[in-house]
Amino acid sequence: MNIEVEIKIKVEDLNKIKEKLPQLGKVVKSINQIDEYYIPCHRDFFAQKPHPVEWLRIRTNPDKVIFEYDKSINKRPDGLQDYAEEYETEIKNIGEFRKILGFLDFKKIITVDKQREYWNCGDFEICLDKVKDLGDFVEVEAQGNFKDTKEAKEKCGEFLELLGIENYKDKEIKKGYSVMLLSSK
Repeated sequence: MNIEVEIKIKVEDLNKIKEKLPQLGKVVKSINQIDEYYIPCHRDFFAQKPHPVEWLRIRTNPDKVIFEYDKSINKRPDGLQDYAEEYETEIKNIGEFRKILGFLDFKKIITVDKQREYWNCGDFEICLDKVKDLGDFVEVEAQGNFKDTKEAKEKCGEFLELLGIENYKDKEIKKGYSVMLLSSK
C-alpha cells in the first residue's frame, strides 16, 4: 500500500509555474494521459458526497496501461479526505480487460483526457495538467521521507509557495478531475 499526499490547485497560467520549475527540478516527461473511471453495478462510488471515497480506473499512458483502485482515508469533520491508499497493477491487454469489467457489471462513468507534464523536484513530484473541458492545474505530490502525512502535506504547501502560489489552503481542490467533469455536465 502507498499513501498518496498531494495538493492540487487550479491555475490561470501554467507558463508562470513552468518558468520557476527549472530552478527547482527537472522535467521528466510530457504525455497525454487518459483515465477511464468505472463503477460496479451494486455500488456507485460517485454517489458518495462531498466526493467519492474510492474509485477504480484504467489509466492509459503512452508506455503502459495501469488498473488502479484508490480509497480515501482519514475522513475529516467536513467530510473531505486528505490521503488515499493506492493499489495498482499493469494491464497487458486493455481490450480484454474492458470486456472482463463488462462481464462483471462494471460500467465506465467518465473519461478524463489530459496533457500532463511531470517534474522531479527532489522530495516532490510536480504535475502540470491541461485537462480537457476543465482547464489548467498544478499538483504537488510528496515523494520524500517525511515523519508523517501532516508534515508531507505542509511541505507540499511550502513548495507551492515557492512556485508563487499564495494562500494555497484556500485554493486547494479536493475533488478529482472525474468528479469535476461529472459536476459540470
